[in-house]
Formats: sequence, C-alpha cells, structure tokens
Amino acid sequence: MRRNPNMKYYLQKTITINATQEAVWAVISEFNNVYTWAPSVDHSVALNDKYQSVGSGRVCHIKGFGTVEETVTQWHEGKGFEFVFEKLGPMARCICDFSIEKVGNQQSKLTVTFQYTLRFGIFGSLLHALVLKNKLAVSLGHTIEALKTRIETGKLLRPLKQTAQAA
Repeated sequence: MRRNPNMKYYLQKTITINATQEAVWAVISEFNNVYTWAPSVDHSVALNDKYQSVGSGRVCHIKGFGTVEETVTQWHEGKGFEFVFEKLGPMARCICDFSIEKVGNQQSKLTVTFQYTLRFGIFGSLLHALVLKNKLAVSLGHTIEALKTRIETGKLLRPLKQTAQAA
C-alpha cells in the first residue's frame, strides 16, 4: 500500500502464514465474518447487500473502542482489499489495507497497513501518544496472529452466526 500523504499516522504489520495465497484469501475475503477470527471484534454484520466488492460494508463492535462502520474502497480479487472507517475513538479517519503475497508453495505473506488521522485536537494527540499508538500496535499484532491461527488450523475464534443484514 502506498503511503497516503493525507494520513498523518502509519502502522504496518507483516506475518508469514503457512498456507497458500488462495487459502488466506478464502478467509479474509469473507469481509463480514471478521468476528470469527479477530479477537477485538465481538460481532460484525453486513452494512449493505454488496458482497466481496468495492462498496461492501460491515458494522463491527470493537472491544474498547465501540461500534464502527467500515466500507471497502478497493478490492483486488485473490490479492487483498482496502477499507475505510471514520470516527472511532480519537481516530478521525482510517484507511486499512490487507495484502497477500505468495512466498512459497505453502506460504504466504500477509501485510496489514493502517493509516489514520486524529480528531479532538491536542487532546486526541495526547491520547494517541499516551495510549492509542501502543494499543493499536498490540491489537494489530494479536489480530494477525489470530488470523494466522485461523487459517493454519481452521479453528474459528467465534462460531459463524446466521444474521440478518443491517438496515
């Protein structure tokens, strides 16, 4: 993901997963089911009737942050996607990118990039420096480790639920 000059803050984590690129894609492309593998997402539901494409959306309840609406802005079939959200805690806007790269017959590299801006002026900046920056880094690390476990073992963190789409 190319660095966006409008986003002041940047966080990136990469992990090697012992699975094919296709196997990684099979899990992450189920955009609305992030709660089945992401430890910080208690629940997620579809925001609209679009599926696996630009414009797909979901509503997530994130532990310690609240509820957020996320919308896909780029979709690269089999390779990755980008989504955006706004107004979560002190974050004003965030662009998140998931990218997969084949590194071997049964290995893939997943890179997750967060680019974001803050709100609340100096209070938001202070909160970022004291708490948010570290909390995001730790949470992202736990999230990609959980995703690796999900893909390599097939185990769901939470069971898949049959849910109605959000209104």
